[in-house]
Amino acid sequence: MKKIAKSAMQALLATGVAAAGLSAAFAADIKVIHAGELLAVPGQAPKAEQTVVVTDGRITQVLDGYRTAGEFGEDATTIDLKNQFVMPGMMDMHVHIQMELGPNSDSQTLRMSDADVAMQSVHYARKTLMAGFTTVRDLGARPEQIYALRDGVAKGWIVGPRLVASGGVSVTGGHGDVDGMRPDLLEKYTSKTVCDGAADCRRATRRAVKFGADVIKITATGGVLSDTNTGTGQQMTNDELKEVMDTAHGLGRKVAAHAHAAEGINAALRAGVDSIEHGSYADAETIRLFKETGAYLVPTLLAGDTVVKMASNSDFMSPAIKAKAL
Repeated sequence: MKKIAKSAMQALLATGVAAAGLSAAFAADIKVIHAGELLAVPGQAPKAEQTVVVTDGRITQVLDGYRTAGEFGEDATTIDLKNQFVMPGMMDMHVHIQMELGPNSDSQTLRMSDADVAMQSVHYARKTLMAGFTTVRDLGARPEQIYALRDGVAKGWIVGPRLVASGGVSVTGGHGDVDGMRPDLLEKYTSKTVCDGAADCRRATRRAVKFGADVIKITATGGVLSDTNTGTGQQMTNDELKEVMDTAHGLGRKVAAHAHAAEGINAALRAGVDSIEHGSYADAETIRLFKETGAYLVPTLLAGDTVVKMASNSDFMSPAIKAKAL
């Protein structure tokens, strides 16, 4: 009987220890931020001496004065920012976090391996976060590497902003297809999500989602940085645009459309696109369609300003790119 009682007590103690371990494992991660000055609501005046409580990565309370961590749990930790200005993280809805445009862009494309690109992406992700951007939407990157970066940040392996990562769908010879190389390299580097015709664009969209796309990025019109003289007019046909929208939406994905010329912007809006990127030559019909559909405009004003300056003050752009930039 004593042995049975002893075994029962040991089992009870083991259960208690296990339960305590489980309790600790599932305890909330609570951080208490003491903000010297806090801009909590854009448009409203900042407040002094504020406490921000973050539970499992989400802001749960904003309180006047400096409150002790113990008020929110025995394992809560304090972050002292009493001498700092604190504000919500910024968001950028159009980034290319794998690269930085410059005179070495072409050579890097040929010299850098996929692993190199992934490592450089980690570097740029950290720089982006340290600049104050806590959420970004990447609309053009090497798919496998950008999805790995997104997942690495989400798992806490990498320091970077929350990433919404796109999968690109474009038409043969259009903006978003590979360009500016000799023919054998064009064949080698052509993406499997380049498509022609509605049915093929349906396949390309499904493939992008299959391999990890959070959002579909299409190139409805030509673009400035593609090394061709194909202009900035509409390149995806109306039936191709509609097929991508229907397929992506059916798979629970939104669609962002690179679009410069008005006819391409308006065609994408009529097809049901969720956002227009750039929107350079939007017209009165564009504004009507935006209001009618509720789609968003991401104007990327800095990108336009940057390429004009580069075209005017540097010599690394090809004649075709320089002409479009200007």
